[in-house]
Amino acid sequence: MNDPAPGPRARLFRESAILQLKLIADGFRDALLIPISIIATLVGLLRGGEGCDEEFQRVIKLGRRSERWINLFGQQKPLGRQGGSVGQMDSIIDQVETVVTEQYRKGRSHAEARKAVRDAMDASRDDQATPPSGETRPPV
Repeated sequence: MNDPAPGPRARLFRESAILQLKLIADGFRDALLIPISIIATLVGLLRGGEGCDEEFQRVIKLGRRSERWINLFGQQKPLGRQGGSVGQMDSIIDQVETVVTEQYRKGRSHAEARKAVRDAMDASRDDQATPPSGETRPPV
């Protein structure tokens, strides 16, 4: 049951839709980081001393990590263990697309497709939360 490869218009539509989702996520991230960075700066300025930029540097680190997670233009190195794509927006989009396509092919309703997506995301979240035996997660 091999499906024919999608045509150039279908690929263009898919890539454009993914870019739009990533742009929305990136904009939301930026809107959150603006006040957070200002607050971190004010805290540092009020506290003063050698480590006055500690909170601000944590915001920078969070921004870099979220930038890698969103991977807006596909140029970032993958997050996760052994360079896998664990936690990346791309892998989440791929999972959702796979489940929705599968549900559509089976002729399922929107409610059934939504439930299947939720179940897949929950299973993925459980896999990411539980490190393999003997391995510990570094603090975030």
